[in-house]
Amino acid sequence: MPYINVKLAGSINKEQKAEIAKEITDTMSRIANKPASYTYVVFDEVATEDWAIGGNLLG
Repeated sequence: MPYINVKLAGSINKEQKAEIAKEITDTMSRIANKPASYTYVVFDEVATEDWAIGGNLLG
């Protein structure tokens, strides 16, 4: 049972999440032979002020 956690700085809309989830699920099914019905995709949207790269906050 694949569990895929997608972490994002900022947010995306519901349609974008649906498309990403479908693409990830299709990829896991095609390449890893994992059934789509058992592939979980979870989105974590992190506020840019809570995410830093190279010691600098994004927001």
